[in-house]
Amino acid sequence: MEDREKERLEVYRIIQSIREVNKTIFHAFWNEERHLDLTAIQHLVLSVLNERPSIGLSELADIARMGCSSMSGVIDRLAKAGYVARERDEHDRRSLVLSLTPEGKDTMQKVDAMWMERILPILDIPKEQLDMVLDIHKQMIMKLTSKGMNQLEQSSNDTSR
Repeated sequence: MEDREKERLEVYRIIQSIREVNKTIFHAFWNEERHLDLTAIQHLVLSVLNERPSIGLSELADIARMGCSSMSGVIDRLAKAGYVARERDEHDRRSLVLSLTPEGKDTMQKVDAMWMERILPILDIPKEQLDMVLDIHKQMIMKLTSKGMNQLEQSSNDTSR
């Protein structure tokens, strides 16, 4: 088998493993949250707003790594459900800030408790192994993002001098 084919198969194996973990996590979440009519991204938004009340849409979109247009749709649905309130920023009347309503905070806490109960078994894995996985994830992100690619180029330029 050619080296390039071996590399392709190894990359495929790694990506499949990551996809399977991701799928399993979201399946666990989805099974728990289905009766609440709340998606994983909506839970994430409620959690962020709980931690950082009165933030704007673009900041929230950045934190969730989504576009503003997509985040706007998520916020529309959460506002319609009565979980999120939009208010004018007192310092800049042109801007809106987002915050949880009491119902949103209550729902977020219930969902968070169910989520933690469902996902907590991950912590049965020894801490050293979890730390290693997290470190590997960081390395993969660095190698696959423009920031990582720029650092690789810079490092290569530094060594060639």
